[in-house]
Amino acid sequence: MSTPTAFPGAHDEQSLTATPRRRRQGRQRPSSSRGRVWLLLATSGLLNSALTLADDGACSADCPPEPAPVCNAFRNTDPRCDFWNRSTLTGDWGGVRPYLQDHGVTFAGRLTHFAFGVAGGIDRPTVPALGQGDAFKYTGRGEYDLLFDLDKLVGLPHGQLLMRGEQWFGTYGNISLRTGSYAPAVFPAALPPRPDDPGMLYMTNFLYTQPLSEEWIVFAGKKDVLGAIDQDTFAGGDGTDQFVNQAFIANPAFLLGLPYTSFTAGAVFRQSWGTVRAYVYDPQDRTAEFFRFDDLFEKGIIVGSEIKLKTNFFGLSGEQHVGGLWKDHPLTNLRFAEPPPGEYPEPTVPGFPTLPSSWTVYHGFDQYFVQDSEDPADGWGIFGRASLSDGNPTPVRYFLQLGLGGKNPFGLNRGDRFGIGWYLVGASSEFGPLPRALFGPRNGNGVEAFYNFQVTPWLNITPDIQYISPGAGAIATDSFVYGLRLNTRL
Repeated sequence: MSTPTAFPGAHDEQSLTATPRRRRQGRQRPSSSRGRVWLLLATSGLLNSALTLADDGACSADCPPEPAPVCNAFRNTDPRCDFWNRSTLTGDWGGVRPYLQDHGVTFAGRLTHFAFGVAGGIDRPTVPALGQGDAFKYTGRGEYDLLFDLDKLVGLPHGQLLMRGEQWFGTYGNISLRTGSYAPAVFPAALPPRPDDPGMLYMTNFLYTQPLSEEWIVFAGKKDVLGAIDQDTFAGGDGTDQFVNQAFIANPAFLLGLPYTSFTAGAVFRQSWGTVRAYVYDPQDRTAEFFRFDDLFEKGIIVGSEIKLKTNFFGLSGEQHVGGLWKDHPLTNLRFAEPPPGEYPEPTVPGFPTLPSSWTVYHGFDQYFVQDSEDPADGWGIFGRASLSDGNPTPVRYFLQLGLGGKNPFGLNRGDRFGIGWYLVGASSEFGPLPRALFGPRNGNGVEAFYNFQVTPWLNITPDIQYISPGAGAIATDSFVYGLRLNTRL
């Protein structure tokens, strides 16, 4: 196992490495350097889609681009060094960026802008945090990563340390709290989940990862939950390159009760047929904390595991995964009260009874229908998810999802992506009189479609539309969500 001499200098939409959650730009053929990048991604974390790429053994929608060329006044011979063709907006900083990469320090950043409106939605806001429908809002979000190659820095073989800072500005959550849906419509605009702190930079990841062998990888530290589990090739991530509705980013049945970022530890066992992973989380949200260990696991524990199997139906790539979570952590008893729809992480309603534990089991899959024989990442296919939960205290009893997505099906080579999907959020049947009177909980569903124009390797623009039938039927009507997302890799 070896580490690459440089790591791509841009921010990936799902991975946990220096370029978390990054997507390949354009149509590039496999190379030995990309193989080394995959290996670095695989060693950088369990609960992320970068590891999924390593699991799959083929480049998926989340595969990173090749390392950026060296571009400065003395060696600007690579055509990718042109402003419109280089992989990042800020380039190589006059040669400083590749120098730092060669010495074990990689920076990756991303700025994402959301301009969205909602027609319909909430018409009776019973909770102050929930806004009125029929609105148009702007929100920005920044993510800034540093990846330290501990092999190069201190001689620790293949060790990696990821540090990530995140902030939001504009209108918190955008129009997400105005639809009455359990799943926020513009989920990444509500991250990090600190509604009263616009512009504040929070450290959401401080994660150490260490491969013990080709098969075993362990990790520990502070990590956000996006891209952690139940991820597919054509959905998932963090909402900056594919879907923006939480229902297509992460299963609301278990995500509602998880902290956005907290202390975690776990391991992954990799084989040719797929992976087995297991982990624990501290249930306390640590977004506003840097390091505090005196109350670690004081409020319970979250335990989870997932098995992912590779498939090759009709000679095309795919995967099937099953998993489950058990939370030993008190949540509001739905017979007495309900947290407001759309708030994340799900709060406990003060002064009302709680239940001590909850659980969710789930299944997901993706399957290519069309795939390039030379570049497996070029193609499109189907994806789906299904889950079942306890129904109390988890307000989502079951969840279903189905959709199509992938690279542009018309043969354009610039890296455009598309997606269209449907979801159903099945409400619990155990709500008591008070939550029924306040929110009128019922099954909610929706449809989302997007087309991601890759304007340059560092800039994409995405029109997005959604139709939402909300779960809070007493306070909201069906709504139409529309908008643009602009994403820049720094």
